[in-house]
Amino acid sequence: MRPILSFAVAALVPTAALAEPTARYVVALSDVDMAGTAYEDDQLGAPLDAVDTLSIFAMDAPETALATLEVSNSVAGPPMVLDVSPDGTRAIVAETLRPRGPEDTTLTELSGRPGETLRLYDLSDPAAPALVNETQVPVNPQAARLNAEGDLVAVVGFGTDNGLTLVPLSANGLGEAVTFDLGLVARPDLPFDPAHSVQFHPTEDIVAVNLTIRNQIAFYRIDRAEDGTPTGIEPWGNLVSTNKFPFVGAFTPDGRHYVTSELMWGPDVERFYGSSAGTVTSIRVADPTDTEPRHVIQSIAQGGYQGETLAISPDGDRVAILSLRNTGLTQDDPRFDPMASVSLYALDSETGALGLIEEEMFEAHLPQGLAFDPSGTALYVGVNEYFDATDPVMRGAVELWTVEADGVTRTNTRMPAPRGVHGVEVVE
Repeated sequence: MRPILSFAVAALVPTAALAEPTARYVVALSDVDMAGTAYEDDQLGAPLDAVDTLSIFAMDAPETALATLEVSNSVAGPPMVLDVSPDGTRAIVAETLRPRGPEDTTLTELSGRPGETLRLYDLSDPAAPALVNETQVPVNPQAARLNAEGDLVAVVGFGTDNGLTLVPLSANGLGEAVTFDLGLVARPDLPFDPAHSVQFHPTEDIVAVNLTIRNQIAFYRIDRAEDGTPTGIEPWGNLVSTNKFPFVGAFTPDGRHYVTSELMWGPDVERFYGSSAGTVTSIRVADPTDTEPRHVIQSIAQGGYQGETLAISPDGDRVAILSLRNTGLTQDDPRFDPMASVSLYALDSETGALGLIEEEMFEAHLPQGLAFDPSGTALYVGVNEYFDATDPVMRGAVELWTVEADGVTRTNTRMPAPRGVHGVEVVE
């Protein structure tokens, strides 16, 4: 047994020795347009003979993708541009940046191709995924999420002036997007003002929006017409101030808490990206029936180091954070370290108290994308690229990790995917 609050290097164990996961399929999103070190040296690297890809893996034969589909996407943002409908038959992807042009060699040039498209894909036959339709959304979308009913998509973007975009979803596909102002006080002192994360409450027409440079979480209630069409939004309760750069967040399954990962980045931090561990914060969300809703911070714990991906277990008693650490630095940088990590926390569903159980180290380049198995006994961990990869294209993967009472364990199951994995979802 591993001790509580342990710090270890992951060892591979045979999958057969562990509890079987219950997910039927795993969906992964890969952006092949840029090397991970582009954030440091601005160089995209040599173009791959490949396209941005949506990969679908059947868990009864995960060694090779059951199906793949060309799907334009970008890793230059949070791992929140892929989502799957509750019944697993549809997927949405927001295009943060358009595909790399033949003349593009730098991230600066690629960033000059902002995306503005939300696309819907049919997964009803996982062996033959297909594009359904698309709709225009504000430029540089950073996160797109489906509600629990599967009839509405929420999108936020790189500037809060993008507002909150809502897109109806019906049997015919995506409807016309409508954007509502977030109603925030202008902050001309900020170099930019992104909303990096949006999440639907599990049972209500309520969303949480992470205002990253403002270090705040805002909650909004969505108004609808009788036919279900969104007609407006209104602030729901107070703004919640967090530690620096609350990059991603998620509601617990019962909607009582909202948990965020703060990266401690910002314009007043050296190199912007910082060099210290972040925090993880549990917010007690007001009851939806409250006439004067008030949200309150319940618990703060030490978070991951560059903990860009967060997931909450189906029963709500565990939080996992996937951290890049210093894996994205160029290898000639003295701060470079090939070890990333998965951190597992206990979350008290009554009090919201957070406690670190274990941080497990493993070698991977810029891992992003994280999802719990529906059983809660496994994690699916996205790996952008392996340092020792030999295939020119299939350099990333989704890994299967198990979840036990005292921590997480990396198995030897890898689902190979093109370089640039940054989104992972599961279908039960």
